[in-house]
Amino acid sequence: MDIPHEITLLAEVFWSAAIVLGLSALAERVSMRIAGILAGAPQNAVLVYFFVGRDMGIEHVTESAPHGIASFSATIAFVLGYYLSSSWFSRYSAIAGSVLGVTAFVGLAGILSVIPFTLAGATILTLGVIGIAIWLFRKIEFMPQVMPVRYTSSLLVLRGSLAALLIVGVITIAESLGPRWTGLLAGFPTILLPTLLIIHLTYGAANTHTIIRNFPVGVASIILYILSVPFTFPTLGIYGGTVASLAVPFLYLGAAALMGSKRSAGLPA
Repeated sequence: MDIPHEITLLAEVFWSAAIVLGLSALAERVSMRIAGILAGAPQNAVLVYFFVGRDMGIEHVTESAPHGIASFSATIAFVLGYYLSSSWFSRYSAIAGSVLGVTAFVGLAGILSVIPFTLAGATILTLGVIGIAIWLFRKIEFMPQVMPVRYTSSLLVLRGSLAALLIVGVITIAESLGPRWTGLLAGFPTILLPTLLIIHLTYGAANTHTIIRNFPVGVASIILYILSVPFTFPTLGIYGGTVASLAVPFLYLGAAALMGSKRSAGLPA
């Protein structure tokens, strides 16, 4: 059954806005560390693969899977660019971090787009980049939990709007390009970027760095999701394949978040 374009657009808008609002609330009211891990969940990949797969066909998204995995090397480049720039600049550091981060993502994604990846090659590359990022971010100090701001309707709308615009734009672009760029755009930080900006502009750069430190740990869940897509989508379809592909990443993220909460409480992991 075909779903009207307007309903699809509303689903994209509300899903992305809800995820960003949820992550920022989690960071403010529970733990920056856990929010960083869950920021690496496959929220953007789920949207891109679901809607592009529905509109362009299952073969299109399964063909894009190797570059989808490789794209998160570019996502790590975004995180590194944001971290370095927001550390160097004392004024307008959120803007500087966003510009350098997105530039790093686009530049590396352009290089990755010309490489004929296999699932194995893309996985080895991205796991290696994740390992390097974890090592580079290991000395970032964890900030104490902040006193959260009071939510207002205008604040919630402002927070959700940026994520909605980003995800709609990314899905639209992905549907107009080939499978390689569909995969690469699955790694664009449509959820992470507005989450970092919300925390940065509200509480300062140091708190975003706590999220950044834990983000690479969560990215492994996205690899698990995309690795399963070529197997679940052809056999179960878009809807069933999406649900099945989410099972393992959620188990991984639950275990990672539990370990992170124990470390925050000073308990043995």
